[in-house]
Amino acid sequence: MNALESTFAKLEARMIRATGAAPERPTPTPVPETKGDVTTRAAKAILDAETEARNAKIAALRTARLEGKKG
Repeated sequence: MNALESTFAKLEARMIRATGAAPERPTPTPVPETKGDVTTRAAKAILDAETEARNAKIAALRTARLEGKKG
């Protein structure tokens, strides 16, 4: 292969990579979940449940108060 053919081969390889015809990179391996991640997820679930219960209680009290004003 002479220099001109080598140059064209390199150019063709660059064009193939640029158009996406080159093989894709492997996907990264998933990172295992740490103890801190587990704790954070559990704490968030607890806080979300408490918030939902509080909002339901507030809605019920609001409804009861509005019913009392009507009657």
